[in-house]
Amino acid sequence: MKKILLDWTVSHTPDLSVPAVDTVPAKVPGAVQLDYAEAKGYKPYYRELNFRQFDWMEKEYFIYRSKLSFECGPLDCALLCFGGIDYRYIIKIDGKTFADGEGMFTPVTIDVTPFSGKSPELEVILFPIPTNGLEKRDRAQAAASCKPASSYTWDWHPRLVPSGIWEEAYIKVIPLGSPTKLEASYRLSDDLRSVTVTADVDVCGMGSFEVALTDPDGNVCVSEKRDVGENQTERFILNLNNPRLWYPRGYGEQPVYKLSVKGADPDALTRSIGFRSSKLVRNAEDVKRFERAFPMTALPAPATIEINGVRVFAKGSNWVNAEIFPCNITDKRYDELLKMAYDANMNILRLWGGQIINREYFYDKCDRLGIMVWQEFMLSCNRHPDTDEYLKVLRQEATTIIKRLRTHPCIAFWCGGNELFNSWSGLTVQSHPLRMLDSLCFELDRFTPFNMTSPLHGMGHGTYVKVVISEGDNDEKTGPVKGEEYISVIKRSGLNAYTEFGCNGGATPEYIKKYIMDENNYQDCNASNEIWKEHHAFEAWNKSTWLGKSEVRYYFGTWDSVDDLMEKTLYLQSMAYKTMFEEMRRQWPHCSMAVNWDFNEPWPCAAGNSLINWPAEPKPALHSVGEALRPTLISMSAPRNRYLTGDELTADIWVLNDSPEKAGALTVKAYLTYGETKRLLGTVNTCEVAPRSNDRFGSVSCRITADIPQRFALSLECTEHPEYNSVYDLVHLL
Repeated sequence: MKKILLDWTVSHTPDLSVPAVDTVPAKVPGAVQLDYAEAKGYKPYYRELNFRQFDWMEKEYFIYRSKLSFECGPLDCALLCFGGIDYRYIIKIDGKTFADGEGMFTPVTIDVTPFSGKSPELEVILFPIPTNGLEKRDRAQAAASCKPASSYTWDWHPRLVPSGIWEEAYIKVIPLGSPTKLEASYRLSDDLRSVTVTADVDVCGMGSFEVALTDPDGNVCVSEKRDVGENQTERFILNLNNPRLWYPRGYGEQPVYKLSVKGADPDALTRSIGFRSSKLVRNAEDVKRFERAFPMTALPAPATIEINGVRVFAKGSNWVNAEIFPCNITDKRYDELLKMAYDANMNILRLWGGQIINREYFYDKCDRLGIMVWQEFMLSCNRHPDTDEYLKVLRQEATTIIKRLRTHPCIAFWCGGNELFNSWSGLTVQSHPLRMLDSLCFELDRFTPFNMTSPLHGMGHGTYVKVVISEGDNDEKTGPVKGEEYISVIKRSGLNAYTEFGCNGGATPEYIKKYIMDENNYQDCNASNEIWKEHHAFEAWNKSTWLGKSEVRYYFGTWDSVDDLMEKTLYLQSMAYKTMFEEMRRQWPHCSMAVNWDFNEPWPCAAGNSLINWPAEPKPALHSVGEALRPTLISMSAPRNRYLTGDELTADIWVLNDSPEKAGALTVKAYLTYGETKRLLGTVNTCEVAPRSNDRFGSVSCRITADIPQRFALSLECTEHPEYNSVYDLVHLL
């Protein structure tokens, strides 16, 4: 294969009847905003309020231009390939329209063989961003498009809607008799002892083609060779006995096979493929409760992931765009972020519905790391319409996505999108977009589960703050406030899956000054400062979020400076996330999933729920989550994290064991620690804990006395397995 890249320019016009102006060099893959930012010397979009520099671009048409300059021989075929165009486009060659479409995830391929040696002008015309005809600049403008809604503004994303040729564009010259596309699916037998792989191959010209399946060790285990007629799609069927099955990390190995097709082109088309059975099943308690209920309506959604017949406790996080501009997401960024998820002992990521569909490299990496993916389509928090126009594009995009991702064993289940059954979305199981997505997943990937949306009955989006405080407590008030701590909310929730829950915290002073604002604005930390507000510290979700001054007052009473405020929010976020995750693990097997909001962010936030600051800077809370998600650990269960002088602190001692091996008996010593003080509170002897189970083994208690400082900790230690030891930060409100 010969691959020819193109040189591009871009210009703009408010109306296609008016000639485009202001031509600048364009990068592909790229975004028109980045091209003009570079050409015009715009300030960094992620600092202060600079993202508003791009507001003028939303209603403009943009025209990419290039020369279609190439040569191919009489026995060659030339294809113009676009990996992804964002969003509504017309492609013209020598003024003639060759493609007219919509949607950023479906590739576009045009046979340009007749233009060999002619160098005609190539134009890609991009329409203004879709806004549904609504004037208010918020996420509702994305309702009638298949464009990620988060770009239209979210509580962690500014109003900045990318547009451009965001994936690679090139001319591919191949000999006649070469494959041009490879799609695949598979079906495991019920006993998991054999698999049938179906490979659909598009070809250019006639020739002899070989499809082969290569095992994880590099050996060809099954293949088929066949002559194929000119310019057709040919189906190959491969059967394999005793396939090596894929499991999430901690539950088995992660073997990945390679499927390839080769014809006249010496370069084969390949794709990864892994074999696993995935189901969503009810926990035993739900089965017992509802098998005798009649009539059977509105049952809790099955929420336990079962891989190859093994039930899994899914522990992980919600993943959002790694960048505002998808073209900026590199393999290196995926490596950095996924390594952090892996090192934090996660085995699942929910790919939330208001974002892009990630590149192939992301899913390949999850396959190999054993990280399951809960994949949502690009619907979120909107009343998506039943119109033929919308459904046509949604069908196109969803079909592309399912066919591209269905061979990745990491895909644990599909989901229509985020918060679609809520009052602000108003969809139901009868809404045509969801009925269509369900039918497409059944048709194209029948044996991977599908959920209409999240949350569902039983699968809840939990608390997003450290303490629930009345809105009447405004952020400028000083002194302690009343409220209910998150831990008591979780203990009584009764959910079978926690699909979103959060714990807000700020960023470090150094980070904020590096990426967001100068010293003067930093010191002016309040809701009237637009920079703090637009970077989501204030009024991002409700009045007090995401910085949460009132929460800091609840735990600490006050703060001495902005530096002190930010540091305290990070301390509390770290403290709370650890106890949140561990409480959810204690609720297994009734609860089978703990997925926090959120893992990462696409730009610098002054405050938020994420475990990692953009671009890839972990917060202290990430370490605490990793501690909470260890396969086996000694765990403390307490009713709250803030104590007053004279309060009784009582902590139940548990052993949490996700491991496939039993945890042996331990002698656990509990200490109250602060400064140089380490006071023994008691000793608890545990028994063996079975694999994939948890148990409680007693408690310790102490009175909170006036000499205990504002910050103290409870330390659980054993000599048999020191890697199980745990430390819990707590607060004494003086």
